[in-house]
Amino acid sequence: MTDTATAPDPTDRATYWRWVQGMTRFSDTDRIGHVNNTVVPQMVEVGRVTMIDELMGDVAPVVEWVVVRLEVDYIAELNFPSKLDIGTRVVAVGNTSYTVISGVFEGDRCIARARSVLVHAMGGRSCPPPDAAKRILLAELGREAGVDSPPAAV
Repeated sequence: MTDTATAPDPTDRATYWRWVQGMTRFSDTDRIGHVNNTVVPQMVEVGRVTMIDELMGDVAPVVEWVVVRLEVDYIAELNFPSKLDIGTRVVAVGNTSYTVISGVFEGDRCIARARSVLVHAMGGRSCPPPDAAKRILLAELGREAGVDSPPAAV
């Protein structure tokens, strides 16, 4: 994952103000008892979709965002059972796309970090989103970390 010196640290809980909680399931484990690598992108998706729903609400219910890139860095082993916090944040807004970072935490320990690029699409082609959706994303991008305090580590 390409991070710049000025980008927020996706492994730091203080980077996020939007959170969802999750937990591992026994069925998430692989042959050696670890949570399978395919589960983490699902957790990231829950955080990302929840954030989009919270941001867009009734303003733009028909806005179609599709993921065109997903990068995941697996930082620490995860086992069953685990209670998790998934933080999500907008870090860039373009003409037809925006970028989100996510952190999956077990307590204070970052298990994984991710970067998702989403594109607004209609009829199978990228296009600028409605003005209301763009304003919402830009407002979220300009929001400072720490506005809402992150949940206490479990």
